[in-house]
Amino acid sequence: MNMKKNSLRGFSILSVILSLSLLLTGCNTKASDTSKSASSEGDKIYIGWVAPLTGSGANYGEQMLNGAKLAAKEINDAGGINGKQIEIISQDDKSDPKEAANIAQMFTGDKRLVGVLGNYNSSCALAGAPIYDQGKLPVIHVGTSPVFSKQKHDYLFRISVTDAFQGAFVANWMNDEGLKKPAIIWENDDYGRGLKETVSNEVAKNGGKVVGDWSYMLNQTKDYSALLTNVKESGADSIFIGGLYTEGALIGKQMQQLGLKLPVYGTDGLYEKSLIDLGGDAVEGWKTSGLFLPTDPNPTLQTFIKAYTAAYGKTPGSYAALHYDAMKILAEAIKAVGTDHEKVQAYLAKLPEPYKGVTGSVTFDEHHDSTRSTLTKLVIKGGQWQLSQN
Repeated sequence: MNMKKNSLRGFSILSVILSLSLLLTGCNTKASDTSKSASSEGDKIYIGWVAPLTGSGANYGEQMLNGAKLAAKEINDAGGINGKQIEIISQDDKSDPKEAANIAQMFTGDKRLVGVLGNYNSSCALAGAPIYDQGKLPVIHVGTSPVFSKQKHDYLFRISVTDAFQGAFVANWMNDEGLKKPAIIWENDDYGRGLKETVSNEVAKNGGKVVGDWSYMLNQTKDYSALLTNVKESGADSIFIGGLYTEGALIGKQMQQLGLKLPVYGTDGLYEKSLIDLGGDAVEGWKTSGLFLPTDPNPTLQTFIKAYTAAYGKTPGSYAALHYDAMKILAEAIKAVGTDHEKVQAYLAKLPEPYKGVTGSVTFDEHHDSTRSTLTKLVIKGGQWQLSQN
């Protein structure tokens, strides 16, 4: 009798276990199916975002995220994309290519995501590029290295201006001002190397000669005295800096300490209010290329600046504007063709008409680079960025 009870009890327990097992298996199957189609179901459109939020590039990353958030809020407040609200999934790549590659793996494995906005550093964008291509996840980024054009990644789209375009623009500007013997100080990565090569080639085309080039390490080099002593002894009539504002401010201050007085030029990596905040009078007179000036009366630009300042309590820079435009372009694509990655990619590759944003008119060429007719010449005068008259 006891044996029968024990046998029945064992059977009952086994039945319960089997029932629970089948129930859990059913639940897991349903969850898996939902995750595969989550990007096209529910009431949200998920967009990935990646750039530096810590380290020397944090100011750029913060601007980019704020610009993307502002655009998403405006879209959501107007009813969203086909009735669905945008939700941003943000990640900090720390300006580290390895971290950027890890995040790319994470994003391509997240079936909710329809597209991605990022990265700031060219080296980070290049590290993630093949992963996004393989995962067929559309990305609009602001990396500026010419290498992107050469590699032609199918799922990457560059909304910023290439270093080849910017470097040539600034090199010709220097030539027009009679400067034929520049020294180049460059960030030792894809970004700085691309600028160095472009400027060197353009100077040679114009009949000039780069008297020397010296590199430094992003987030590492703090003492530029030996490098600047070499520049001082090189016979240079000017300096081109292929780098960012944090290192640029340090270079400016150490030039001042050494009594090195040469005209300094750069591209949009230097064009930040933070360069003036950090460099003070040591960067007075420096010149850079840029996409816009906050005092430009253009109504579209001023509406954006007013909204951004109201939301974040500060004036936006170029990269805030670029990610604002990037979010609007990606949203336009999703609205037109839905959330299928391949359809979004095809739409971006052949925009039906130029997107008119706060950074100007945007279309993508055969290399998926944005095309721009020209850039703005900017100078630091009286401790403020102003339009250069030369």
